[in-house]
Amino acid sequence: MLAATPPRRTSRVSARNDSETRSRCSGISWSAKRPGKTIPHLWLDGGRGAGSSLYDRLGAGFTLLRLGASPPDGAALCAAAADRGVPLTVLDVPGPVGRELYGRGLALVRPDQHLAWRGDRLPRDAVSLLAQVTGAG
Repeated sequence: MLAATPPRRTSRVSARNDSETRSRCSGISWSAKRPGKTIPHLWLDGGRGAGSSLYDRLGAGFTLLRLGASPPDGAALCAAAADRGVPLTVLDVPGPVGRELYGRGLALVRPDQHLAWRGDRLPRDAVSLLAQVTGAG
């Protein structure tokens, strides 16, 4: 007799943007760009060697990706993270490829390389967003 395996419990510390629309972009399905999923890969320069991958440049804690030629401001989230001692790295990814790949101008990446949140501007209450994605809210 086979023993039943209990369902796996997973943690979903992410914030969804309800205005997201279903789309496909650059061969990456919409679901791959949703909060809670592993972030899509992106080469940041033509070298394609050590240090050229987006994954190589993520911080040890959270990373805020500012995507595109004129990315939205992330100062409110940086201030909220600093006030709460949450490690946050800001990584500017200029050019259209990153913006197109992620479908928004900002993407907040968890330390485990999963997308925590994305949007075209920070919510009015960056403190609540940070609390939600860190599990403190």
